Amino acid sequence: MNRRRKIRSKSNNKYKFYLMVGFFSISSFYIIISDFGLMKLIELKREQTKLEKEIHQLTIQQINLNDKITNLKTNSAYIEKIAREKFMMAKPGEKVFKVIQYKQVN
Repeated sequence: MNRRRKIRSKSNNKYKFYLMVGFFSISSFYIIISDFGLMKLIELKREQTKLEKEIHQLTIQQINLNDKITNLKTNSAYIEKIAREKFMMAKPGEKVFKVIQYKQVN
């Protein structure tokens, strides 16, 4: 009778061991793959970093545009420079020459 208990005890221990291994395997798989798992966390961290970089670039762009607006409102030399460069304007009596650049062929 003592021998039967040992055999049952061993088979119960094996059954419990396999049950625990299965439970931990399924739990680990769920933790890694699920919507709230590690894969999703990594993906969200990447997206957060990307969005933070984009916000930084847009902030710099906004600062530059605000500087241009301020210059256009207050700085007459800046307005003159823009008029000359973009719109090919000149002061009365000035002559405008258009320079054409040629590419050299080797």
